[in-house]
Amino acid sequence: MEGLLHSLYSARSVLVTSGEGMGKTYLVRQVWERLLADGVTCQYFEPATPKTLLMAIADMAGVDSKNLEGRSKTVEVLKQELIQWFSVNRAVLIFDDAHYLEVKFRLWLKKLKDVGVPMLLAATNPPRTDLFIYVPRIELKPLAEYQIRDLMEKEAISLGSGLKPNQIAKLQSRAGGNPMLAKRAIEEGFLGIQNEAGDHGRYFDITPLLLLVGIVFICYRFIGLGTGNQSLYILAGIGGAIFLGVARLSYYLPKESRRISN
Repeated sequence: MEGLLHSLYSARSVLVTSGEGMGKTYLVRQVWERLLADGVTCQYFEPATPKTLLMAIADMAGVDSKNLEGRSKTVEVLKQELIQWFSVNRAVLIFDDAHYLEVKFRLWLKKLKDVGVPMLLAATNPPRTDLFIYVPRIELKPLAEYQIRDLMEKEAISLGSGLKPNQIAKLQSRAGGNPMLAKRAIEEGFLGIQNEAGDHGRYFDITPLLLLVGIVFICYRFIGLGTGNQSLYILAGIGGAIFLGVARLSYYLPKESRRISN
């Protein structure tokens, strides 16, 4: 959290990404509370319509949404006045579930970023476009096994579930390092719901296995060549071709983490 605070105090924006339930909301709300405690002008926003968000930002900034005649200002006029306000005033904007923000609104936020408005964005697998491509990102990693176990034990105690350590250990495989899934697994165990598999999207790295299979085929091909065994040579060649196809296909399979270099 200290790194996020340092970036925001330095007028730099940050994007926090992860899968669902990895603790993004908890983290950004902790940052928000810390900023408020430090006396920083800031506001936390949950998903809403662009107009609702714009009015909320204007209210935070003290920019009147009505003109001198008492009529509501147009969206474009209000946006321009807010850009002018932010160009001479400092405030931090925090958007949870930023992937739900409409594209036009994100493009306007890009203009705010360009005039030095620090923003903290939390998003689940955000698109690699518009605002998101310009903001440095931090990807939340799955928790370590001991952290998940500790969280699950505390959750079991808070529910008064009476789950035993061996039962919690069995439920732990459903979480895959995800705090939300860890808590849900405890609730399901408490309710007696039997689910063998979790909803996490973590994958095992099969690269070492593929390399081993490739080495075996190469060895058999040389053995066939050295002994003059044409059948072995051909079979090893066919196996090698299949191996290369599978290895290439695995490159396009979903990975546990996807990043954009900042």
